[in-house]
Amino acid sequence: MQIRRLVQILLAVLVTSAPLAGCSGNPDNTGPLPEGQQLVDAAAENLRELTNVAFELEISGAVPGLPVREIEGVASRSEGPNGSASGEADMQLETERVRYEFTLSDDVLLLTDSDGETEEQAVPVPYTPARLLDPEHGLRQLLIGAEELETETREQLDDVETYRVHGTLSREAVSAVVPAVQDDVDIKFWVADDTEQLMRIWIQVPPRKENEGAVQLQLALTEHNTAAAPAPRS
Repeated sequence: MQIRRLVQILLAVLVTSAPLAGCSGNPDNTGPLPEGQQLVDAAAENLRELTNVAFELEISGAVPGLPVREIEGVASRSEGPNGSASGEADMQLETERVRYEFTLSDDVLLLTDSDGETEEQAVPVPYTPARLLDPEHGLRQLLIGAEELETETREQLDDVETYRVHGTLSREAVSAVVPAVQDDVDIKFWVADDTEQLMRIWIQVPPRKENEGAVQLQLALTEHNTAAAPAPRS
């Protein structure tokens, strides 16, 4: 796979996973629940102020053009004109599984494999953290575009009490953020009870063929505006 394609994949998934192990508590359906639209609107409004965040993405199944198993790191939109990001990526390429450490700074992305080999590539402007975390682009658009929102339950993620909201997202809305997804999808949001911050997004993509299973993508967000700065370029 060409390095430029890896650049686009690594940056695009900052805005998009099988469930993350050990982070969910038992759902609680007792008592009245807030309106789903109200919760998602509040989380979308809070995303306007999001400048840096720690993230963990996992994907269960195969999405064409998106050979990602897991990505974990931190991203910022306020470090330079393109923002910055660093972390680790687990990729399933055509013939092998590869792990990379990545660092994005200024206009350069560095990818270092397990053998210590490093590739340097210019950052494609549409996929920068500065754009993907921009208040009018990227992640926030998934919340704004969601329809048929309904609060399902209360649920604890680690030590955070959240509400889980189910909705749907049109192909046009999801592909504008994640071009590899070209279907209408089910989507779920976990919104913190006390801060109304977005804590998790889950997307289920319908199977492309009858004998295939659905693909699940899940993005967990933590340390909203308190994440350690992405590692500097070495």
